[in-house]
Amino acid sequence: MTMNDFATWAQEEMDKCNVHNEIETSKMIVEIMKKFFAIGREEESN
Repeated sequence: MTMNDFATWAQEEMDKCNVHNEIETSKMIVEIMKKFFAIGREEESN
């Protein structure tokens, strides 16, 4: 997954998230951050 793919995916996740539900929103943010740092580690190892 490239950063452009990640940005598209993250935007889609945010668009479908109910921002009025704090628990759902925080879980979504954690998921996005985990994927972001996983991509960063992949790029460093290449």
